[in-house]
Amino acid sequence: MILAPMQLRSLASTLAVLLAVGAAPAAATADGAPATEFVVHRDQVLVGDFGGFGGQLNQHVYAKISGPPPALSVMEDKVVALRPQLVRIFFNTSEWTNADRMDSFVRTVTLAERANAEINITWQGSTFDFAMRNMPRFADELAALVQRHGIERLWVTMFNEPNTTSRTLAEYEQVYRSLHRLLVERGVRDRIRFMGGDLTRSEQGPSQAEWLKFMASQMGDLLDAWSVHVYWDFWDTGKIDQRLMSEVRTIVSTIPPEQHRPIYVTEFGVRGLQTFEGEVGFDPGFWPDGSGMSATEMSAFQHAWFNLRAAQLGYSGTVKWDLYPAKYDAGTQDFSALGPGAEGWPERPVYNLLQLLGLTTEPRGGHTIEVTTDQSGARGKLVTAYVSPANDITVFGLHKAGGVIATTSHDPVTYELGGLPANASVRVLVWNGDGTGTNIDAGFFTTDATGAIEISIPKDAVFALTTTPIMTLPW
Repeated sequence: MILAPMQLRSLASTLAVLLAVGAAPAAATADGAPATEFVVHRDQVLVGDFGGFGGQLNQHVYAKISGPPPALSVMEDKVVALRPQLVRIFFNTSEWTNADRMDSFVRTVTLAERANAEINITWQGSTFDFAMRNMPRFADELAALVQRHGIERLWVTMFNEPNTTSRTLAEYEQVYRSLHRLLVERGVRDRIRFMGGDLTRSEQGPSQAEWLKFMASQMGDLLDAWSVHVYWDFWDTGKIDQRLMSEVRTIVSTIPPEQHRPIYVTEFGVRGLQTFEGEVGFDPGFWPDGSGMSATEMSAFQHAWFNLRAAQLGYSGTVKWDLYPAKYDAGTQDFSALGPGAEGWPERPVYNLLQLLGLTTEPRGGHTIEVTTDQSGARGKLVTAYVSPANDITVFGLHKAGGVIATTSHDPVTYELGGLPANASVRVLVWNGDGTGTNIDAGFFTTDATGAIEISIPKDAVFALTTTPIMTLPW
């Protein structure tokens, strides 16, 4: 691969902080196995058919409500280059009364298909009565996407964040059963999977536990997966574990295993300060220096933290809110991985981070695996791994202190990894290795005869160590 001058400078900078890439210490455990800080267990599957990492596409980006923004072909090229593995797209009922928005919705779905994404269409919301009256129309739209537009790998979710509304559990089930019957009549039900939930911490009626247990016991014949949403303030990273583990995973552990379904995170994001120097902003708010939160390296790092922790806890895929700025309705927000179209759709640090995660987990459809630690020096380090259908392995890692203002730095952190293929050539790719929020190719290295290796990267960086044969890099 030929590197551009800027990339060469970045590479040199990164190699300066990759203090040690080589064999891990040769100490052994009592049974003779090599003792490393982390051990990858390729035979211990956490999630089979892992759905991957992706993001939300605003279905109104091509519509008049969004401008539409300039240079849309640039945005399209960057979405396709990102290759989001999972894409979620709202269907708003205003599409039926506004041909411009309906056209934008179809174009957005087509864009997701061009990016080779697995697509989730989410009915954004309505009253129960409206939904029941209009399920035949919605079934027609879904059938058209499958039959006329050739969209494959389609998921459908009914109602965004239903536990923040007055929706009852019985009504929720009834809408899904109606849509199921209508899709069977149209001959496409076997090509469309149902995802249920989109649950948040906010609860106006039944609790999250009641929702999940109802979906498990009463809708198991309908639902192929469940989903939740997670947002947190950048100073409250403890909420990542609270939502993923203490709340959702704890609830699921009380449900009979035979009723379990794969769990996805279909929205997540980081929020900043709501005001800066007395001025009120729009979501996700500000970094303390007044920068937009979504444009910061800290936001991207915490996205990495969330994605790796979700994979480590056995979630089947994650969808970032969202990939580019556009207008959903009357409000304004910019959680986006790409900056505004008026600025040329600049790639923000989180775009680069998502690109690293996606590139090294191709081809998709493999499985996440167990990584254990001896705890000797692993406090604060987060390591998880993926094995592709071709049996290539990728190990991701970061130090959580790099995502906290009080402890972040560019100082090096060492990771000892074992359980990898012996004497294997591995490639090390690093996000934020030079502090610019971009990706660096640090090159190829070799594991030792026991399958161990030691690497050192900056505390505020994220690494991917992979045997995946990546022929070309997009950066």
